[in-house]
Amino acid sequence: MKKQILSIGKALSKTEQKAINGGAVSPGPLVPCEEPQLAPPPEGCYYRRIRPCTYILICNDIFAI
Repeated sequence: MKKQILSIGKALSKTEQKAINGGAVSPGPLVPCEEPQLAPPPEGCYYRRIRPCTYILICNDIFAI
C-alpha cells in the first residue's frame, strides 16, 4: 500500500514546496482581507484587533455575580 501511495504524483523541489500554501490566499499588501462583520459585544466586553481581519473578544468582569 505504501509503495502505491508513494508512486502517485512527482517529487517536488524545495522551491516548489515553499510555493505551496495549502490553497489559501494569505492576506498581504496586495490581497487585502475582508473585514469580518462582528456582532455587538456583550455588556462589559469589547473587541481587540490582534492582526488584520482578526479580533478577539475581551470581557472585563467575566465572573460578575
